[in-house]
Amino acid sequence: MQNQFDSMQIELLLMGKIKEEHILQGTRYYSDKLQHFCKLTVTELGVRKAHSNPTEIIATESAIISSRFKVGYARILLDQRGQMVDSLGLAHKLQHWELHGPPRLQFLVGGAYGVNDEIRHSADWIWSLSDLTFPHLLVRLILLEQLYRAFTIRNKIPYHHG
Repeated sequence: MQNQFDSMQIELLLMGKIKEEHILQGTRYYSDKLQHFCKLTVTELGVRKAHSNPTEIIATESAIISSRFKVGYARILLDQRGQMVDSLGLAHKLQHWELHGPPRLQFLVGGAYGVNDEIRHSADWIWSLSDLTFPHLLVRLILLEQLYRAFTIRNKIPYHHG
């Protein structure tokens, strides 16, 4: 399928690894669907449980995430203190990056305690999925589904009914 998003590259940088089969099935489902609209890479960043102090965990995980930053990519941090947009708003954001650059995006999802201020300040956009608190496993699934929904909105494919 040829469309305006063929040149878009999206990488998800995710702390931790999914082991639950039902979540894996859902993430594979939307990852496969997204491949029609962009070049998608999902990078799970494992972390050793060497720390039990939340401050140390945040520092360790933030260092792991920042070590994977790529030059020329816009960074979108998922954080409860970020800006909320509806699905149409996300579709417009994707269109903006496609038209005005960069068409390369890194979505950052920290661990259970979040990320440090350095990561937060380096983000080009901080996005909140909801006022609700979700387990990180569901955040991944919701993120993939919302990206797919945004691409279908942009390409006028009947999926979104809002």
